[in-house]
Amino acid sequence: MSQFVVKRAIIFSLILGALFGLLALLPMLIGLVIFIFGFFSSVIIILYMKRNEKHLSFLTNEQGAILGGIIGFFATVGFFVSFCPMVCIIHSIFKSYYSYAIPEMLSLGLWLFFVIVFMTAIIFAMTNSATAMGLTFILGQIEKKPDDYDAPLDIKIED
Repeated sequence: MSQFVVKRAIIFSLILGALFGLLALLPMLIGLVIFIFGFFSSVIIILYMKRNEKHLSFLTNEQGAILGGIIGFFATVGFFVSFCPMVCIIHSIFKSYYSYAIPEMLSLGLWLFFVIVFMTAIIFAMTNSATAMGLTFILGQIEKKPDDYDAPLDIKIED
């Protein structure tokens, strides 16, 4: 797996995490969003990258697990980068909006906030790693292995 693929996966996962963070602002959707986000963000990103083999071609189970962990970690970071400032803004406008103690944590214990974000990112990286490994196993059974699937580049560049 090349650095090019990993960089694209990081960018896509940050964008997906930010979108999930904006969806989680609705109180009735936050549980569903965190469930889908916690388990299936790597599946969404990998299937998007494999669409038409534009960004990604064949993956082994090990590569899928590594890519799923990277996607899970950075999607969590993207989630918190978009969710926390928006919660603070909405809570300052509407005092009745539940703030999940984020404004107080940012003002009183910033170190605790970073620890919570980091540990949540580690947990979501592990769960997304497992689901991505399962996805690559299923796709490996469906897809035909190319002859040069262990080549150093995962994409084909045609001029």
